[in-house]
Amino acid sequence: MNHAFAREASIDVSEATPPWRLGLLLHFFAHMGLAADADAPLTERGFGRVHHRILYLAHFAPGISVGELLTVLRMTHQNAQRALRQLDQEGLIEFKLSKEDRRLKLLHSTPKGDQLLDVITTHQRERITKAYEQCSPRDVEGFFAVLGKMIDSNDQQWIDRLAAARQPGQ
Repeated sequence: MNHAFAREASIDVSEATPPWRLGLLLHFFAHMGLAADADAPLTERGFGRVHHRILYLAHFAPGISVGELLTVLRMTHQNAQRALRQLDQEGLIEFKLSKEDRRLKLLHSTPKGDQLLDVITTHQRERITKAYEQCSPRDVEGFFAVLGKMIDSNDQQWIDRLAAARQPGQ
């Protein structure tokens, strides 16, 4: 396979490297960079990646139920409880009871939570924007197409819901 894009990006790989392996390597290190971009502002506040994920969904999917949150994050209530409690105590998220079903707790990001999310994602946005600017629009669309095909079909509803949601700072 021709790995011309890898050479353009100064990635030295063998022509014999299977595309799935190169894709996995590139995705792995891209993810590591994005995660590291968020880690510093999280650590400063005594938070971890679970806190970031919860805050992200509370912001981009306001009104998400705790059950939905756990499903999307593929977590148990026990694993998320500490982070939920900390975010609530810090005033970064709030719980509201559903008007339709008073048993459901719905999560919302507070203005303070929105500000923190903006800080956490600043370097991530910069990293992604810089990469897009170095590629053609066709390359970016191809990247989206590949990522979209990697998403489990049962997660597509979340892609649709979150893509239509407000952005940090809004």
